[in-house]
Amino acid sequence: MIMGNKIDIKNILDLTANKLNSLEFDDFAITANRGNRSQLRFADSQITIAKNWASLELGVFAAKDSKTVAIEIQDLSENSIISALESLEKLAKSLPPNQNYFGISDGPFSYPAIEYLADTDFVEFHDQSIDQVEGAINAAEAEGAKRSAGVLVWEVKEEHLLSSKGANVSENSTTYEFSIRSFIDDTSSGADVEVGRLFSKVDFERAGTRAGEIAKMAIGGTNGDPGKYNILLEPRVAADVVAATPGAANPFMVDIGMSWLKDKIGEPIGPELISVYDDALLPNGLGSKSFDDEGHPTGRNVIVDKGILKGFIHNTSTAKKAGTTSTGNAGLVLPQNSNVFFEPGEHTFEELLELTKGKPTLYITNNWYTRFTSYADGIFSSIPRDGMFIIENGEISKPVRELRISDTMGNVFKNVIALGKEIKQIKSWEVNVPTFIPHVLIEDINISAATK
Repeated sequence: MIMGNKIDIKNILDLTANKLNSLEFDDFAITANRGNRSQLRFADSQITIAKNWASLELGVFAAKDSKTVAIEIQDLSENSIISALESLEKLAKSLPPNQNYFGISDGPFSYPAIEYLADTDFVEFHDQSIDQVEGAINAAEAEGAKRSAGVLVWEVKEEHLLSSKGANVSENSTTYEFSIRSFIDDTSSGADVEVGRLFSKVDFERAGTRAGEIAKMAIGGTNGDPGKYNILLEPRVAADVVAATPGAANPFMVDIGMSWLKDKIGEPIGPELISVYDDALLPNGLGSKSFDDEGHPTGRNVIVDKGILKGFIHNTSTAKKAGTTSTGNAGLVLPQNSNVFFEPGEHTFEELLELTKGKPTLYITNNWYTRFTSYADGIFSSIPRDGMFIIENGEISKPVRELRISDTMGNVFKNVIALGKEIKQIKSWEVNVPTFIPHVLIEDINISAATK
């Protein structure tokens, strides 16, 4: 099992599969993930925490007589694995059948090739990480920021999957996620993110510059007036409140009453200018991957085509229940998005500003605490954070504060009137699924006063 100081993953997978077969499980999917993850945190413009974790995790999903169980095993000695699997089998015997389980995908499979999943220069990235973060802090200060805080996380990972249905696949990847928030004073702040997989794409200074610029623009903000506004959203806000609708195209969420897209397939849910895909094959996408949690090949799936909801993402069980086929989006419990990708629009940022003339418009650069009062109806609120501005006569005017977006996700999506032409990949605290999206201009959205 252990060769020198390195655990042999192939032996672990084979041992686990053999034991599951001997316990007469009908289906199983075994994953072994080896990773090296690093983190730099900074506050008051100084690096405060530097961490590194090396990990090897074994995950097992198994089904017997339609009873489904799962376990993560940390101790990867042979005796520990065998004991854990025997306990898993006892647990399965005690459970009722899972009425929503219909098996996993049958292989064997061939898998797509995806560009830019792993960067061979990531060792160089590790060596330069502190300089990269300090460069972003300095860039924010050059714009007037007095202090900055944030985090950089990066990881080198290898993932292996073996299933009872013929899947046997491995993949290497690298990722980085950087966020910075900069302050002029306690109420004047700006933020930005940079995420991806490739060292050559890193531009943390750009994020620092943008965070500092927004903070400087936000000086002197006053409480805004509630009412109906057009809103111009930065990509990191649009990735949360606009991309939530294609993210709700999930049959599991519909079944449990947490999606506002029930019975909407084939219907227009937005304007013709919107087309959205779940795309696991995007180069440099943080959610890109050649196989899903069942070992099924991934792909590019149309969710919205010219404003019409075309379909949901599926794993094998939800697909069989709906009379269709898996889209390569397992999640063994529920389907999971890979990357959500919006087709870009035709407008520069300056042209989007021009389109706001004659209409009360808010420019919102960041948000947090997006919360729902009804998932089934898509009723939500979200609090703008950092710089928020009134747009007047096609130009960014005065900064405002203490407002909240309070509307429905359906209204937000159908009221989109223009998209920017530049796409940005977003992943953040509020945006769990990597989302490629431009600036978005939306009309007639309810803005309420923020509550303390």
